[in-house]
Amino acid sequence: MIKLIASDMDGTLVSSNHKISEADARAVKKAQENGIEFIITTGRSYEDAVPQVQQAGIECSYLVMNGSELRNENGKIIQSLYLSEMLVRNIVAELEKANLCVELYTTGGTFTPSDAERRKWAVAAKINQFHPKISVEEAYKSAGEHFLYQEVTPIASLDEIFENDYFVGKIISFSHDTEKIAALRRTLPAIYPVNVTGSFAINLEITNPLADKGQAIKTYAEKKGIHLKEIMTIGDSYNDLGMLDERFGYTVAMGNAIEEVKEAAKYQTDTNDENGVGKAIERFVQID
Repeated sequence: MIKLIASDMDGTLVSSNHKISEADARAVKKAQENGIEFIITTGRSYEDAVPQVQQAGIECSYLVMNGSELRNENGKIIQSLYLSEMLVRNIVAELEKANLCVELYTTGGTFTPSDAERRKWAVAAKINQFHPKISVEEAYKSAGEHFLYQEVTPIASLDEIFENDYFVGKIISFSHDTEKIAALRRTLPAIYPVNVTGSFAINLEITNPLADKGQAIKTYAEKKGIHLKEIMTIGDSYNDLGMLDERFGYTVAMGNAIEEVKEAAKYQTDTNDENGVGKAIERFVQID
């Protein structure tokens, strides 16, 4: 019997039109009504994740920044795993040396020490990822006006974060140079005590080495008295691989998932544009 459902957001619960479908939301809420707990597991910050979830009428807990923070349904931080100041400074220096744009998810908001040029190319890579018909070069032309550019606060130096006593939960970089991104995924954890993954081939997500979606779900379930066999996990990308551990009872790959996720998961559902999460819940959860 399933007692906990853990779902990723982007590419999973959230469709390509950046919304949670009524069918998916209905299935989640029906499961909750039947006593099954639902938790969001995302690489996003809490502030970035909660609007879409609330808009769909879903109330739940959140494992954000790939497990760096556990927040309850009211947004209160229950558990945290942040990066040390020295580690943040070293990692940012490495990424800047690689000519990458850097964003830092902190307890005070999302900041970037990168210059405007790097930020525009990073935004262009994001736009191309979500809208492949728009080339990176074309996206760059209007990147400075895009909300993805404007929602991140520029800072002159990292001192502005640490002098305000903010904690860093995740460092993220985007680049259309996927070979560079892949290489850094391999080399950074060999040099520094960090967990390095990504939501897409174009990005790096760097967190505390203990901040992993799978481990975060295990810790959460243990405190709730839920056995791993009573857990369903649903995901689509690199940073979801940790929560596809075979010890979980039901691991589900989205139809649009990368091949590594499909190979790791026990089951597969439809895509995020075909209400895949809702269909998985209906398939495996016994609800009236």
